Amino acid sequence: MEYISVKAGAIARRPAIVVESGTTIEEAARIMAERRIGFLPVVSAGKLIGVISERDIVRAVASGVPPTAPVDEVMSREVVTVNFNDDVEAVWSLMREMDIRHIVVMRGDEIYGVISIRDFLAERIALGRLAQSPS
Repeated sequence: MEYISVKAGAIARRPAIVVESGTTIEEAARIMAERRIGFLPVVSAGKLIGVISERDIVRAVASGVPPTAPVDEVMSREVVTVNFNDDVEAVWSLMREMDIRHIVVMRGDEIYGVISIRDFLAERIALGRLAQSPS
């Protein structure tokens, strides 16, 4: 039996929904709610400079940061990324090791997409159904 390697780019949600540096926390929260996502890469001049998650927003509100403050004040600047050609097994291991729920997939210097824990769950369900279907 031959092993087929699945690449990060195959399961990344594309295109990545991003916000610009300077976007308000309130606007980032609105985008997340409308798009039903919990994570946004933050860009400046098209380059990735950070990420903001629902958890970052909750912490900010709980700390008294006004919703009109820019995402730059509460975003994570140390961004964990993977390449779109990386094996999904390696991506999953990295996410578990780093205890993160989302990861930015890059293609060179460009944001290719985003992978979340939910994406892995969806893939597992699809593979399970495929394995159960009659040949």
